[in-house]
Amino acid sequence: MSTVSRLAGRTVLWIWLLVGLLPVVFMVSTSLRPEEIAKRLPPEWSFTPTLEHYGAVLAGAAGTSVGYDRLLLNSVVVTAGATLLTIALAVPAAYALSMRHFRARGALSSWILSTYLFPPIVAVIPVFIAAGYLGLIDTYAVLIVPYAAFNLPIAVWILRSSIVAIPVEITEAAMVDGASTWTVLRRIVWPLLVPAVATVSILSAILAWNEFLFALSLTRAGAKTGPVGIQEFTGMFGTQWGNLTAAATVITAPILVLTLIMRRRIVAGLTFGAVK
Repeated sequence: MSTVSRLAGRTVLWIWLLVGLLPVVFMVSTSLRPEEIAKRLPPEWSFTPTLEHYGAVLAGAAGTSVGYDRLLLNSVVVTAGATLLTIALAVPAAYALSMRHFRARGALSSWILSTYLFPPIVAVIPVFIAAGYLGLIDTYAVLIVPYAAFNLPIAVWILRSSIVAIPVEITEAAMVDGASTWTVLRRIVWPLLVPAVATVSILSAILAWNEFLFALSLTRAGAKTGPVGIQEFTGMFGTQWGNLTAAATVITAPILVLTLIMRRRIVAGLTFGAVK
């Protein structure tokens, strides 16, 4: 690739980066403005920064029906639960699809991946009806289980690709020595899956942390999450732009920081086994 082509490619990437960062910059800057300035259009860029909106949001005094600090706690619980359930189900499933030889194994693997294309919105009403019969409306479980279900296809696919890349001689030698299937999975396969598990965990956490539709439809006050609470800052008589952007920044920051810190593991997990 010529120098001109590389320079052109980098220029395009920088332009896209700046375009993508503009909404984030505007969100953060608005959250730091006093409310009377935050409402002005066009926006004023000369102001004295304030943290009053962050104080109100984190103290649960920002005007939501449930304190936003409680909504953040709900988001943490739901995200952790959905991520752990996804890993607990995806690892054995991926191991079985990789190590067990049976008819239609390839077709089953392809079908599992194809279910990732299933639009979650069509499951809202069936899940709502089932949760109502089971008494699970406005509970953590009513969010954790669907989130894990939607994460499973891509999780199984990533983990299966990683397990297939493990030399079969290693697992066969362990079985010859008398190791059971679960022993091989726990002591040999699992340590080698750490990059892929980290990738799946981060992808699952991102989906669960940001999900809005199910949380809006299946929760009331007890299990409502952070993304749902943000829309409460927009009311009939106006929008609390300072509190809204502060809450949006607070809900965005953890996933952004996590992704930046774990970006190498994400890439390693997605590319593990791609080159032999």
